[in-house]
Amino acid sequence: MKPAKRPPLSARDRLLLLVLPGALVLMIYAVFINPGHNSALSKARTQLEQARKQAGSGVASTAALSADLTRLKQDLEKVQRESEALKQGGDALQRAKSVTQVGDLLRKHGLVVVEEGPAGAAGAIAPANRRGAAPNATSSPVWAIRFLGTWPGVQATLQAMPDVADLTCFPLGLTMQESAQGNSVHEWTLHLRL
Repeated sequence: MKPAKRPPLSARDRLLLLVLPGALVLMIYAVFINPGHNSALSKARTQLEQARKQAGSGVASTAALSADLTRLKQDLEKVQRESEALKQGGDALQRAKSVTQVGDLLRKHGLVVVEEGPAGAAGAIAPANRRGAAPNATSSPVWAIRFLGTWPGVQATLQAMPDVADLTCFPLGLTMQESAQGNSVHEWTLHLRL
């Protein structure tokens, strides 16, 4: 006995299926996986305040405090620059490097990249920018990568993303189209915020 055929999804339902998981992934990423920039900024400020207190109490020598203060100010400026670069999407070269790193990470976990490019208005890859196009300063801040693979490979890739050095993009959403053959290899689309 075959199960009853599901009615087709409305445009609103398809939009919710894309937006809600994307928002959930973004919240999880921001809260648990990559809270580093705000914590690094507050840590640098705390160290700066501690150095100022030590200087006032005369505990350490003036030269040592001056060196510590200079180092902490440089650390604070570096964290602020990195935070600002992430807010603005970084430069075109860094975005291109991030897209390449994500593609390499997908291949490392046994996933096959089918196409990639700037995401259009509906979230699909824009037809004029197919596989091989590197993001530039005028491209969309959302990059879509369509690939084939299994859930364990996708899960391993997403878990490995925070460990990649200098990766300045983060996942916005992940969609899956089930395989027509009924096997475990599915078509996935990963949307990244550059």
